[in-house]
Amino acid sequence: MVKDLFTNYFHIPKQQPGWPLLAIAGGLAVILCALYLPAGLIGFSGFIYLHIILHSPRRTISKLPSGHIAAPIDGQILWVHRDKASARITVRVRADWLNSHITYAPMAGQIDQIIWYDGQFTGFADDALPPPENARQEIALTPLHSASSEDKITICHHGAPLSRVLQSCVQEGRKVSPEMPIALGLLRPKIDISFPASYGLDIYAGQRCLAGETIIAKKEV
Repeated sequence: MVKDLFTNYFHIPKQQPGWPLLAIAGGLAVILCALYLPAGLIGFSGFIYLHIILHSPRRTISKLPSGHIAAPIDGQILWVHRDKASARITVRVRADWLNSHITYAPMAGQIDQIIWYDGQFTGFADDALPPPENARQEIALTPLHSASSEDKITICHHGAPLSRVLQSCVQEGRKVSPEMPIALGLLRPKIDISFPASYGLDIYAGQRCLAGETIIAKKEV
């Protein structure tokens, strides 16, 4: 009974992405309440909003079939881009204001690389490539049962005026599954999922998506 209570109502911090941000926001809210109540209420409202967008939705995710790429985050499909030169497809998604901002692995595999590119936080259009000098974080994932570098799936969080917190929740070499958080971004970052053109698209621009449930693409045989 005690074990079930802790399982249902408490989270181990290391398993909850963004918990340091929540801890800092909660501490600031308490301090502001002690100094000046109206400011404390504003701080508490900010803490509640952070809790909403850093919440990990509890879903029953069925096992993702081999060769299927799922949406990494709740939100909306912004753009679908085919690059003939690199023979890859890029799908851009973004969370809405009240969606969870936690990014999940798009398929089962192993984290190959996590690279942070320092730069500026410049805004750019939803249907355009970002400026090359923009900050971004790239996570490269090798699909399960694949050793070819050409099969890698890349998840890229782009920096923007409001998107300045980009963090990974896993380390290189970690084996992941679609129900596992791998990164987070604040606030409403544009996320690009890049994969080989050998996959057939299953979505369209403007479509709503759910992390781990909406199928973005399927590997064509």
